[in-house]
Amino acid sequence: MQKYRILIVGAGIAGAAAATLLGRSGHDVTLVERSAGVRSSGSPVDIRGEALGVVRGLGLESAAREHDTGAQTLALVGRDGRVFTTVQMRADPADIEIARVDLATILADAARDVADVRFDDTFATLQPDAGGVEVRFVSGVRARFDLVIGADGQNSATRRAQWGADAGDRRAPRLAIATAPLPLRIEDPRLIETYNEPGVSLTVHPAGGRPGVAFIFRTDAAPADRAAQIALLRERYASTGWRAAEFLAALDDVDDLYFDRVRRVAAASWSHGRVALLGDAASSLTILGDGSSMALLGARRLDQSLRDAPDVPAALAAYEARHRPVVERAQSGAALGAAFLVPAGAVGLGIRNLVARAIRRV
Repeated sequence: MQKYRILIVGAGIAGAAAATLLGRSGHDVTLVERSAGVRSSGSPVDIRGEALGVVRGLGLESAAREHDTGAQTLALVGRDGRVFTTVQMRADPADIEIARVDLATILADAARDVADVRFDDTFATLQPDAGGVEVRFVSGVRARFDLVIGADGQNSATRRAQWGADAGDRRAPRLAIATAPLPLRIEDPRLIETYNEPGVSLTVHPAGGRPGVAFIFRTDAAPADRAAQIALLRERYASTGWRAAEFLAALDDVDDLYFDRVRRVAAASWSHGRVALLGDAASSLTILGDGSSMALLGARRLDQSLRDAPDVPAALAAYEARHRPVVERAQSGAALGAAFLVPAGAVGLGIRNLVARAIRRV
């Protein structure tokens, strides 16, 4: 097995998992993250199926289970807050639901044992050639790597730099999501509560003692400014029932508001020469594509491919051939998922509620 000097851009779930796996395989790994620390915002994420085997193989299952949110059941509530049906959220009792920040932190801590992990730094320029990639970092350091892996999310700077500004963007359900931590009183830490009106949903998640609210709604707007994001939320939820008024009023005091459009990334190719994409940077569908589990599996398949292949180009081709079909299958139910989360109209909402009641009885 050849050993390579590898740069990974992005210390989220995909990047930190890849750094840990590749470092343990004996590669010389550098992991950089432009932020000063692991991103704390966003919805809890799931570790399920084969992805659980990745975490178990890394020896991190116990640490992940210690941070399990404990949420088991989705309760659909009416305008008055009364539960009218429930849906079990975990198809397998072994599944783990964990805050994104907790999983990324666990993985980044493991990566530090086998990789050079640098926060508050990233690449300034990438100059690939037939044998490697010359990298100039924002910090001013220059270095050469055999392989650069862009694991820097849906808005990947690596993808923009090597594939072009719009490469990979595809049409996705017309949804936006905003999440905010709030000091809420939680009656049952196992219960997630969701209220819907046509085109909008409002969810309270207990999040293992760090409760928060999620606004998911149908829109074409994509404001980047925080004030404009809050203004859009207030406009969209102005007449929404249940606890919408309470949560909207609390937004002024929230420091960690996460806001993003539900977008699909599907890059036509996951590698250009010695630069490759991993996780959401390669292919994703926000909140609907099982992204965290796919990121863990992708990191393992990339590591396996570098073990088995005679050189980097052959490894990258094998990695994509193995993992792309799995990701595309995971994303194939996105339209149904969006219709369940946020039915567009009154008829769709009525059908969703009937289905949810039927699921409960099965």
